Amino acid sequence: MQLAALTVCLSLSQALGMASPMQAAVLREINAIWQPNDVTTITPDDGTATCDRRIVVRSDAEVLPEDHMISTALAWVPFVGTYPRQLIFLRLDRVRTLVGSLSPGDWATGIRDQLAAKLAGRVLAHELGHILLNSRGHEPSGLMRERYQARDVLRAGPSAYALSAPLRAQLFSGSRSDATAAVR
Repeated sequence: MQLAALTVCLSLSQALGMASPMQAAVLREINAIWQPNDVTTITPDDGTATCDRRIVVRSDAEVLPEDHMISTALAWVPFVGTYPRQLIFLRLDRVRTLVGSLSPGDWATGIRDQLAAKLAGRVLAHELGHILLNSRGHEPSGLMRERYQARDVLRAGPSAYALSAPLRAQLFSGSRSDATAAVR
């Protein structure tokens, strides 16, 4: 695999309860969104991968008081002042509930899991944007829009989650000196 200009290592907490096939599908979705921006995400198994950033993804069950939980969010990045921590919290149960609301009937478990992985990947790609862009900001459309709809996973491809030109320019304008910033 050819790595991009920026390689992000994601450490997925066991508390997420995300099986390996779903982890792989989530990672594929994140990469479908970020690779056009010259960013690749990996989940290193042995810790020997070279990473420009190391980011931990945890379950909302692992939130501590200083993590500033956002009650309505599918996922969030806690900030310290104006700086994002290298940490993302994901509410995978809410992602699955939203996907379940898309169909009045019963879907096969495999289809439901694929759609949940796609939505989780898109939500994590958005939160990754907050960290990589060092911003709490949102845009009217694209990857950094404020709200995601569950039906988007049925209607829109990864290209609908593109970064705007100004955000693409901002992506590599900063220093990588904080590449391995601590989670806590």
